[in-house]
This record gives sequence, C-alpha cells and structure tokens, in this order.
Amino acid sequence: MLSLSKPATGGEPEPTDVRVPVGIFDVQLPARQFVVKYKAAEVGDVSLTTEFLLRLLYSADGLSEEIAADFFGFNANEMAYVVRDAEARAYISRSDGRIWLTDAGNALFKEGDKPQIYDVVKKTERIGFDLLSLAPCDRESQSEFERSLPELAIRDPNLVANASRHIPESFRRFYGEISSRRDREAVDQLKRSLYSVDDVVAGDRFAAIVPFVAMASVRRPSEPEALLEKWRTGQELADRDRVVHGVAEFLENLRTLKTPEDANAFDVLATIAPEYLKEYVNRSGFAPLRYFKALAGRAGELRRNRPTVGIVGALYQPENAERIATAIGYANDRALGNDDVFLWVVPKQPAWGASRSFLDLLETLAKEGVDIDATGRKMERSPILIDEGKPQWRLIKAAPRTYCRPNTGAIPSSLEVLLIPRRVSAVVVHAPIGEDRGFPIPLGILSFDATIVRRVHQYLTDHLPAEVTKYGSMDGFNARSCLEWSQDTGAEAVPNSETSKKRLPASNGLEGHDGFYNRQQKGKSR
Repeated sequence: MLSLSKPATGGEPEPTDVRVPVGIFDVQLPARQFVVKYKAAEVGDVSLTTEFLLRLLYSADGLSEEIAADFFGFNANEMAYVVRDAEARAYISRSDGRIWLTDAGNALFKEGDKPQIYDVVKKTERIGFDLLSLAPCDRESQSEFERSLPELAIRDPNLVANASRHIPESFRRFYGEISSRRDREAVDQLKRSLYSVDDVVAGDRFAAIVPFVAMASVRRPSEPEALLEKWRTGQELADRDRVVHGVAEFLENLRTLKTPEDANAFDVLATIAPEYLKEYVNRSGFAPLRYFKALAGRAGELRRNRPTVGIVGALYQPENAERIATAIGYANDRALGNDDVFLWVVPKQPAWGASRSFLDLLETLAKEGVDIDATGRKMERSPILIDEGKPQWRLIKAAPRTYCRPNTGAIPSSLEVLLIPRRVSAVVVHAPIGEDRGFPIPLGILSFDATIVRRVHQYLTDHLPAEVTKYGSMDGFNARSCLEWSQDTGAEAVPNSETSKKRLPASNGLEGHDGFYNRQQKGKSR
C-alpha cells in the first residue's frame, strides 16, 4: 500500500517545480578575426604496395630485390617502380642488390607494425574567436536590426587587449573543432594533426549572435536561467563557460524592482478581462504569482468556444506567436474594414524586442488573415509601434513607423498592448512576481473575444494621445483613426462608449474603475 502524506491543516501542497519559458533573446557576442599561420602534419599519399613493402622490410630487413619481387609476384619493371617510390621518400636504401629500411623508414613504425606516413605542410587560416572565451565562432552577415541587438559585456579586458598572445593556445585547444568544420568526414579529420602554430595577426572586430531562452521555475520565478541549446550543446557549450556566465550576467541585469505602476498595470489587465481573471482577483488586487503558477501547469490553447487564453512569456516567443496566428484565423470571419495597420504599445523594458523572433511575429501580424484587394494582390498590415519616450534603436530598424508617447503615467510603463483592430488583442504586464526584485515576467491574456477586443479599443482611445509622433520629429500618426468602432459593427452585449469609460481605468490606471478597486476602497473606508 502506497500512502501519501497529507498537507497540514489550512496549508496547500507544494507545487511541482515546472519550468516555463519567460523570455527569448538574441544577443551580440563580441568577436575578432585572426590570421593564423601554422603547420599541419597530414597523412601522406603512398600506394598500398609501397606501404606493404615497408611492412615487409620492417619484419625482414635487408631482403634482396628478387625475393621481394617473388613475394609480391612482380616482374622486374614493377618491382623497380615500387622501390623507386619508397627510395624517393628516403624510407629505404639499396646496396649490393638488397633493400634496407632507413632511419626515417623505421621511425614510421613507432605505434605498431603499420607505418604512419605524414607530410608537414604550411597553412594559413582566417579564424574568428569570441572575446569572452576565445573559442571559435563564425562570422556571418547581419541585418541592421541584428546589429542593434544588445551586446554581452566584456568580462576580461586584459584578455581582449592581449588576445593575439592567447590565440595559439586556443587554436591548439580547438584545432579538432576548427578542422571538423572544414572537413565534414571523420576520415579526413583523422588524417590531420597540428604540428605547430607559427604566427598570429589580429584582424577585424565583429559580433556573432547568441540565441537563448530564459526559463523560470514555478518555485523561483524571479530568477530565470538561460537555456542555450539552440546555440551550442554538450562539450562545445562547456568549452565556452565564460559566454554562459556572460549570458547569466545579462539576465541578472534585467531584474527590476516592483513599482506602483506595476500594480496599476495589473489593474488594467484585470479590468480588460474580468470574466476570465475573476479567480485571481481578491480584495488586495490581482494575484500575479497565483496566476503564473496556474498558467505554468496548463497550456492555453485557443478554440472557437475558448476565445481567451492566458499568456506567459514574450508575445514573440514561438509558442505564443503560434497562438496569435490561431486567434487571427478564428477572428478572420468578421466583416471588417480598414484592416491596414495594427497597434503595438511597447513596454518600457531594456531588452524588449531583442530577438529575431520579434521580426517573425511582425511578419505574421502583417500577412496573416489579410484581405485581397480588387487587383488580386494580397494586402499587408503596417505595424504601428508606440514606445514610451525615446524608442530603442532596434525597434526603429524593425518597424520604421515607430512612435513615442509621453511619460505621464497614462499607460503604465510595464504594460504591453497588442491590437489588430476589431480582431485580436493581447494585454501583457512585465513585472517581477513573488519578490520585490526580480526578472520582469510577461504575464497576461490573448483574446479574439469581441467584448475584450472592444475594451482594448476603448482603453487605448481613453489613454493614448489623439496623435503620436516620432521621436524628435513632427511626423505623426492619428491613433484614433484605427480605434474607432461603431456600435453597428461590434458584438452583442458590449458596453457602449460611455459605459466603457466608466468601467475602464482613467489616466492613473485606477480612477473610474468600478471593479475590485472600488471594493478595495470601500473595504478600507469600513
């Protein structure tokens, strides 16, 4: 009989430590090219007959040419050709009609009765090494967006300043890996060994891209760990431990402190989807840790009768991007107009959008479920990114129509809102959960429910400026033009504009809220 211990009275069982992806990143790894001049010992090309002649003489040195010819069944001309080949390499010598192994010929049999025949050749290679672990890395062309990705910090400036002195040692250490990239077949690799490194000349600086995923556990959500299996695995990753430490340091620097704005952002989230999130709202407000644990234990899959699901992690993580594409497909049967843009209110996070997956999602949002015009050409939606203050350079490179909103607190800095007008919306909060300082875990909802989508329309109408402009420019975009949603095109049982203004938070994210915030205030007054 197997018995399980019961939790103490009033307590709850300890949750299983599930790991959840909470972020996806591509970072720049500083590197440099070096011109390395070296010598390699390669297996020489000799005929099998020459090899077996050497073996014969190794067993019975000083044979006459006639006996050797009889042993192989050769005539005089054939035997003379074989002897001439070995003699030209200084492996044998002839005297008085007999054949003898030279000292060089005997030296070929150090490891057994098979001669190890090598040729030492001079070579020059242009090799890239990263400047953290001095391990080989490839140089590839990069787009302007990729060049604007954040860079891992140099951990040892002295190593970088004197890299040319350390490259010979690294070249010897990684010679097997370097040669394997050039010679794919293992047979070719076994024919070559490094003889010496003669000279190293430093070349151009460049950067390689390191992709990784931040994985958070349910028990310690504020301290995610980096998973680098898409970059390196096994021994290759173990040889680059300084890069691993650099990535861990990068994640550590992303940790933030909780702010009152985070609570405002969770209030907005709970107001946008009160029916879906009612289990996670109490007198103290929204319970993000409980919501995170609930989502970690189940995968939110959209269905026609399940139009709203919870979201953990960046919207551009592959699993979330797939959910967004599914939501667009379900909402595609609505007769809509002006489907030419989508809005993306960006959270003020230093590494938000620092992933090539972000570009993939932009392309999906631009092309998924769009109409075909009168000429038969498939239309595309234009991304409208709205950042707080000066936008990150990579966002401008990813979406030229990137605008800024003032830092007035009208929209909390940790709030992210994605809206395909009248179709799909996602509301996500980036804030530490469980502890006062931690990694800002993206936590929110994705929905194609017309009621929720309309609330997002109304929230942005109430809190975004009527026109947003590009940073340092007068070039603007009228956000209200794509947020209008007349009553005859909406869904049934959706509050009208005046009702929505009463239900949704005002500029500070709390005023005018008739939900749990008012209940909380009444509780305080009592």
